[in-house]
Amino acid sequence: MLGLDLDLDLYDIFGLELWFVPRVWAVIFLAASSKHTNKSPDYALLDDWLKTGLVISSGKKWKTRRRIITPSFHDTNLLANCMDTFNEQLDIGLKYFQKLADQSIETDLYPLISAWTLDVICETAMGKTVRAQTEESEYVKAVVRITEIIALRIRSPWLWPRPIFKLSALGREHDHVLNIIHKFTRQVIEDRIADFSSIHLQHRMAFLDTLIANMHDEQMSIDDIQEEVDTFMFEGHDTTATGLNFALFMIALHQDIQQRLFEEMQKIFENNNERLCTFDDVQQMDYLECVIKETLRLLPSVPIIGREIQETFQYNGKTFVKGTTAIIFIYEIHRDPQHFPEPDKFDPDRFLPELVQQRHPYAYIPFSTGSRNCIGMLRNSIHPMYINFILALKGQHFALLEEKMFLSTIIPRFHLTTSQSY
Repeated sequence: MLGLDLDLDLYDIFGLELWFVPRVWAVIFLAASSKHTNKSPDYALLDDWLKTGLVISSGKKWKTRRRIITPSFHDTNLLANCMDTFNEQLDIGLKYFQKLADQSIETDLYPLISAWTLDVICETAMGKTVRAQTEESEYVKAVVRITEIIALRIRSPWLWPRPIFKLSALGREHDHVLNIIHKFTRQVIEDRIADFSSIHLQHRMAFLDTLIANMHDEQMSIDDIQEEVDTFMFEGHDTTATGLNFALFMIALHQDIQQRLFEEMQKIFENNNERLCTFDDVQQMDYLECVIKETLRLLPSVPIIGREIQETFQYNGKTFVKGTTAIIFIYEIHRDPQHFPEPDKFDPDRFLPELVQQRHPYAYIPFSTGSRNCIGMLRNSIHPMYINFILALKGQHFALLEEKMFLSTIIPRFHLTTSQSY
C-alpha cells in the first residue's frame, strides 16, 4: 500500500504512471521476461555520463554490444590478474584500518571501503592506478560527487526535466564534474591505445584492453569504448562499497556469527593471518558466502529496479499497460515470509545449499535477473547482479569474489563492534 500511495501522489503531482510490485510473479513477468527488456525512463538520468553504454542501451544496439563484450568477461588471464589487484590494494587499505583500530573509537568505515573499491575498479577496468586510498585525486572526487548528484536528482522529480536541471546549481555542478570524468577516461583510453601492443605483451591486462582489441577488429569505436569504461566505473564502485559496508555492520551486530566467520578463516588460512588470499581459499569460504548473501537479502545495495512495459498484459485481474513503468521492489521481495520465514531475522544459514534448492529461484534477486542480468553471469548460473562491474571465474561471481577477499582479510585481523542497532 505504501507503494500504491506513493504512486498516486506522484501521479497527481507529476503525471507519472508507476506500478510498485514486491512479488516474485513480477520478476517472472518483467525482469526475467525477454519482452520487457527496456529499462525504465528514469535511467535517462544517467545519459550524460554513460551515453548508450550497456546499462542504458536497448534494442539492437544492446544485443550487439552485449554479444561483443560478453567473451571478455570469461578471459581467464584477465580474471587471474584481478586477484593480484585485490591483494595489492588490500595491503594498502589494511594500514588505514589498523590506524583506526589503534584509536579505539567508533568510526564510519564507508570512506575507506569506498576508496578501496575505487582503486580496485580503476585498475581492473582501466589498468589505471588512481591511489584513491592514499592521495587526493580530482577524478576520484568527481566520481564520488557525480553519484551523489545523481542520487539527489533521482529523489527530486522536479529536476528530472533536462532543461530545468541544466539551469539549476546542481545541474551546473553535474556538468563540471562530468567534464572531469570524461576527460580522464578519454585520456586513459587514448594512452592505452597508443601503448596497446607493448601492454598486451608485457603488462597486466585490464578490461579496457579487451575493448581495444575489439576496436582493432572494427567492432567498436573509441566512443563506444568510452561508454563502456564509464559504465563499468559507475557500476563497480558504489554498490560494491555499500554491500561491504552493510556486511561489516551485520557482522559487528552479530557476535556469534562473527566468531563463526573467524573460525572459518583460521581453518582456511591455517592460523596464518599474513598469508595472501588465493582463489582456492575463496572457494572454501562457504559460511562467509552465506553471510554476504544474507546481507544482500536484508540490505540489497540496489533495493529497486525499473522496467518499461513494452507489451500490455494481464495478471491476477490487473492490466499492465504498454508504456507503464514497473518498479520491482527487491527489498520487499526478499522479505516475503512465504520464502523466508522470520524475514527480518539475520540468518546466514538460509543460504545453505539444501535450503536454497527449496526456494523459488526468483525469491532472491539482489541485483536483477533475466536477459538484462549481469554480463558476467555464466549461462548455467542464477546469480544476478545489477549496476556492478561483474566478472566470473569458474562460476565465481566477480563482486562476490571481491567481497570475500575483502572480508576474509578484515575478519581475522580485527574484531568488529558497533553501538548502532538494526
